[in-house]
Amino acid sequence: MIECRSLSARHGSFQLTDVSFTVPTGQYGVVIGPAGSGKTTLLETIAGIVPAVSGSLRMHGRDVTSIAPEARGLGLVYQHAFLFPHLSVAANIAYGATSAEVSEAVARRFGADALTNRPVRALSGGERQLVALARAFARRPPVILLDEPFSALDPRRRLHVRREVRALHREWELTTLQVTHDFTEAGLLGDVAVLLDGGRALQSGAPDEVFRRPASPYIAEFLGAENVLAGTVRVLEDRAPNWMAGDSLPVAQEHRAIEFTAGPLTLYTVGDFPAGDGHAVIRAEEIVLSLEAPSGSARNRFLGVVSELATLGALTRVTVDVDGVPLVASLTTRSAKELSLMVGLRVTASFKAMAVHLC
Repeated sequence: MIECRSLSARHGSFQLTDVSFTVPTGQYGVVIGPAGSGKTTLLETIAGIVPAVSGSLRMHGRDVTSIAPEARGLGLVYQHAFLFPHLSVAANIAYGATSAEVSEAVARRFGADALTNRPVRALSGGERQLVALARAFARRPPVILLDEPFSALDPRRRLHVRREVRALHREWELTTLQVTHDFTEAGLLGDVAVLLDGGRALQSGAPDEVFRRPASPYIAEFLGAENVLAGTVRVLEDRAPNWMAGDSLPVAQEHRAIEFTAGPLTLYTVGDFPAGDGHAVIRAEEIVLSLEAPSGSARNRFLGVVSELATLGALTRVTVDVDGVPLVASLTTRSAKELSLMVGLRVTASFKAMAVHLC
């Protein structure tokens, strides 16, 4: 387990402030945030390289806030690897390994075994990362910290090594915390996501929860939500809104129907958000485009005009102008071609009430 409670540290002029989150034993945590947000400083504080100035840090069920780095029982892999230049690749991997067998097995799994006779200075950036990963895992530490460990790998090798890291994490029941800029990677690997910015943890939780229910419009935009609308929330109390059939309003866990107005748009959703100013977040993949009014259960439907098309491989990003408000939808390129989408085409953009997140 890695448990940070109001952890603060200083590295030069940078301040890590009041950071709290937990990665339970055997789970995989990911730290995401913009450049300069303090991600590496956080790992170094957990490792004991940067001393904490306040707060507490617990690992393996004990308080390690003040103990020496070498007594914390963890492995740390930096983005730039930092191998021992005077040792061979094989000696680097074997350094601190639990056994020669484990060292050789881990090297094979990461593909570093083909490099063992090479001098460290002759390795590329990606090869150095392979060796650094093999060296860290060969020690079989109960906690492992990874700072952008795949950043120098080509896409095919990155996929393989990422899969092996996750497999070893599960097989050995490690507690892992990885820094990444890749949101897809965070979703694939992580059990717990921590969003860091300006030295503060803005939000933490299951990756799906953090991505789909951001705590603020800033977080939503940072995480790539294409549709973040500022507007006004009106709770519809105990009377059925015009998009619901029947005379009474179903209430579940104090959630009520909500009307959200953003300029010329009026959206409907369900939640427990208070009346007043707020933001609505709708992820692009939640918006469905059609040439005619859809017959499904989507409660939010808007007629607009395609103003922009951007295709990247199998996905196409479509911007629809709805009375001057842009709504961005993401669909497969095949679907976009089947709909014969083009700039100027009139389409209906629709999404379900539950696709709207208020913050």
